[in-house]
Amino acid sequence: MKRLRDRAQVTMLTGLYAYIYCMMVSQALTDMPVYGGALFMCAQVATVFMQTFTGRIRQYLSPRIRAWRWAILALLMLLNICVLVVYPLTISSPQVWLLFSVVLSIQLRDAMCTRLVQLSAANRLTEKRFMAYMGLWHALALAAMGVILLYNVQTLLALVMLVGYLLCALAGFYDMLKERDALRQLPAASSGDAQQTRAAVTRANAFTVFERLSILVMAAMEMTLIVMYTFLAATAEQMLIRMALAVLTTLVGRELAAWFLSWRRRRNRGDATNLLLVGLILWLYGLWTFSRMLGEGAADLTKTYLCLGLCSVGSALCAACLDGMEKSMGAVARFTSGGDVPGYYQLRAAHREVATLLGQMLALAALTALCFLTGYDLPRTAQELAEHFQPVMVLPALLIVLMALLCTFRFPLSSRYEKKLMQFLHIREAGGENPALEKQLQSVVVQRHIQPFFVRTVIAVLRPFFRHTIKGAENIRQDESNPIVFLCNHGEVYGPVASILYSPVPVRPWSISELCNDPLEVAQYSYKYTFSQIKWLGPLRWPVARLLGPITVSVFAQLECVPVFRNKPRELMTTFRKSVEAMQAGDNLLIFPENPDADPDAPGYEHGRPGDLFSGFPMLAQVYYNRTGKRCRFLPMLAHKGARTISYGTEILYNPDNDPITERDRVVQEASRQMQELYEREEALWQKKKDK
Repeated sequence: MKRLRDRAQVTMLTGLYAYIYCMMVSQALTDMPVYGGALFMCAQVATVFMQTFTGRIRQYLSPRIRAWRWAILALLMLLNICVLVVYPLTISSPQVWLLFSVVLSIQLRDAMCTRLVQLSAANRLTEKRFMAYMGLWHALALAAMGVILLYNVQTLLALVMLVGYLLCALAGFYDMLKERDALRQLPAASSGDAQQTRAAVTRANAFTVFERLSILVMAAMEMTLIVMYTFLAATAEQMLIRMALAVLTTLVGRELAAWFLSWRRRRNRGDATNLLLVGLILWLYGLWTFSRMLGEGAADLTKTYLCLGLCSVGSALCAACLDGMEKSMGAVARFTSGGDVPGYYQLRAAHREVATLLGQMLALAALTALCFLTGYDLPRTAQELAEHFQPVMVLPALLIVLMALLCTFRFPLSSRYEKKLMQFLHIREAGGENPALEKQLQSVVVQRHIQPFFVRTVIAVLRPFFRHTIKGAENIRQDESNPIVFLCNHGEVYGPVASILYSPVPVRPWSISELCNDPLEVAQYSYKYTFSQIKWLGPLRWPVARLLGPITVSVFAQLECVPVFRNKPRELMTTFRKSVEAMQAGDNLLIFPENPDADPDAPGYEHGRPGDLFSGFPMLAQVYYNRTGKRCRFLPMLAHKGARTISYGTEILYNPDNDPITERDRVVQEASRQMQELYEREEALWQKKKDK
């Protein structure tokens, strides 16, 4: 699925140009720009409602959404009666009815042009006919507008309005061409049973969360721009200049966001959900700053444009991230259904219409309140607008963006699992199978799963304070069909922390079972092997260990650690089984094979030099070979605390033809030798550096 985000943005911008023009005309005719915007939103919401609940995509809406259509219709009729009937009856100016005709002309033009865009995108109109019909309708609309204005207002004012109308029409026409090109890039939609389509995709928790997130973001985009543009229009002395600056600010903000995203894609950096969070935070901060400014009763134009720019950059980042996530949702649908899902694109179109309707309904409700809460005397100064009504208009957008932010934390698919999903679909389409990978994806895509945002945050915070140099990274040969088992020194907590902070590739660490489930067991274990040796903590050693218990359990769950049941032979087979399943699913493992009980008189890990290694970890290679027929690859590594380096050795390839005991001892001895050599090399370099 391509360019769904582009289509949503183009449609919104096209409507925004018309909204701005209606406010300008309303200011010129009635000195009330807000009322012109309210009239346009009445027509716009009615059009979107008809498209959503009476078109062919209606059947793809969930029964719950369809059940709300009568309540939405009742609210829409009430708002329209207030704006179209009650309010005009209280105004003696005949210019109000002139404004009605202008808005109606624009709405009819846009409706016909939208239909032409759809026909052209479906290749039912040739390029020449499309351009001819578009030109004809724009010319007819311009002629009708000219007749209306020239016979009812002064000639100079009418000409100015016609020029503004022409500029608005040209901008809208350009965006409609972009929308047509975006629609053409979509795959041909195939019809299917709507109920089966919904059942296929909503079975996945990932799709359900994404739908909520996309609806919230699109609704907030509609609401945010309308709120800010309304404020600028209602408080402007030079309205044309201010609105031009506002449009420029919006477009520049989006271009900056697009450039930044392009830069990240070229370098293949980051996760879409991380960037989505950044966009939502910028957006939320822009709205919060704007509401604070209004709460102070001030109208600082510089701050207003800054807030608009922040919201534009934030919303553009969100839209682009949703575009990337949208592509993976098609893969989610194929994964849960076992193949292609007819009607999937109609389902997504239906939900986009719902999101647009929600945002515009909220905007219309706010505009209606703005028209009535002053007793039919619209605010004409920035202070009036800020003191009495802007909190009512900003609050819905603020809450929706906040809800989207919270919803993002529930989205389960990281870029790592998106790649795995694509890999599995490729395997299945080629006629193969990977039960371990399928089981893993079921737990992430279908069931509830939360990304390790806490761990990512901790890593991002700690990295600048624990900078390390990576050595020997060229020895890491990635192979999704045969992952690597990394062997690292422990060094109390230093080895695990440093290796996870700076691992060049994703890894799933082995962890002692006492650290994975029960916080009390975590406290007892960490106190025995770590905190008991930290003398400077004194009597705080046990309380600190107890405090870290629940945190450790949560962190290890987010790291997807494989529990190791030491001194429990039966449970230890569970460790090997889960490890092999992880490797079959394409996960690298990270093992800390040092034996902390090698010296019974001094339990604990070595401070610097790697200690004696357990002899049981090579059994993993034997189990892995028996199940898959693949030779396990062990890669020793060393984290040196003094030199702040992470060094990688060379691969140790398991040889199934050797005697199991002999091969076990060979792997252990070779791993120990390489780790000792890495330590001696780094220790010598560090001591040499210290002597200088």
